[in-house]
Amino acid sequence: MQKTQLRQEHFSDSPFPVQVLCETDSTNNALKRMRHAPHGTVLVTGRQTDGRGRLGRRFSSPEGGVYLSVLLRPDVPASELLHLTPMAAVAMRRAVFDCCGIAPDIKWTNDLVWQGRKLGGILTELVQQDGYPCVIIGVGINCNNDMAALPPEVREIAVSLRLITGREIDPNALALHMVRQLAAMDAALMVQKAKWMAEYAGACITVGKQVQVISGTQRRAALAEGIDENGGLIVRWENGETAVVSTGEVSVRGMYGYI
Repeated sequence: MQKTQLRQEHFSDSPFPVQVLCETDSTNNALKRMRHAPHGTVLVTGRQTDGRGRLGRRFSSPEGGVYLSVLLRPDVPASELLHLTPMAAVAMRRAVFDCCGIAPDIKWTNDLVWQGRKLGGILTELVQQDGYPCVIIGVGINCNNDMAALPPEVREIAVSLRLITGREIDPNALALHMVRQLAAMDAALMVQKAKWMAEYAGACITVGKQVQVISGTQRRAALAEGIDENGGLIVRWENGETAVVSTGEVSVRGMYGYI
């Protein structure tokens, strides 16, 4: 089946300026090379050759996905942006619903999942300029990907919108919905935080699950009890004490091979 291609002309009414790339190493890297670009600059491609995820991991980005990054210049210190990635996850969940009529779950802190399988991921990176942050939010969503093209270890835990819906998804429509929801998130970032974070908490499949909190070589079992106002994961350790996890990795029992 011939896949629909991303085309520049489909973004003429986008709320942010969009540039479509045939291919790039990673849209986040490409935007870093354009870090003096204006607020709201978006790059989108259907294939990355060196996609990256959190913690320096490789993010497999074969043809068929939608890989998009936006550059934002919020006029607040980085310490006030801890909720940015969770709000981006809500925006992408809304975009998928607008395009396909399905609302994926969110695995803390930045994965879109469907029935326990990974549909997409988010990578937020910070570049300091003049004391204020330039933020690059990168998103990859499996749209019409051929699952056989993914590495075996990824294939076992991944899913695409085509597999979920049983039809090919127009990547231009999906990307445009993504940009529109990122623009809505940008407008709401500091004025509707509580509303968006409540939606995040309600969609976060991690809450209520047994988890492992991974920091370096250490793993610690806990129960995920909730989400705080900045998107931190509230956990209860086995000794009964509670804590808020804001960084690192959290594995959820029953997902991604964690038994």
